[in-house]
Amino acid sequence: MSRQKILSEIDVTLDQLIKNAAALQEGKNDPSCETEMEALQKTQESLLARLLHLDGCLKKDPKGRVGRSIDTKREIFLELSRHRQKSQHIIS
Repeated sequence: MSRQKILSEIDVTLDQLIKNAAALQEGKNDPSCETEMEALQKTQESLLARLLHLDGCLKKDPKGRVGRSIDTKREIFLELSRHRQKSQHIIS
């Protein structure tokens, strides 16, 4: 897979991770959405595995730097994930 294709796939995956993390935040206090939230969490796990795989592909061919937009999206996703983890610990 070309470096540009890998970066494009990372970009799309991060977009979806961000959208899903935001949806998980919105639905965290709604017991009627529990099943959907569990499914969405499993989707997040799958997307994270995909992201790790793509990151590994980039490391095999480390030409250039990952674009700023991808770095920014990664930071947004990590922040949303940290916020969700803190919320879960408080609820538990």
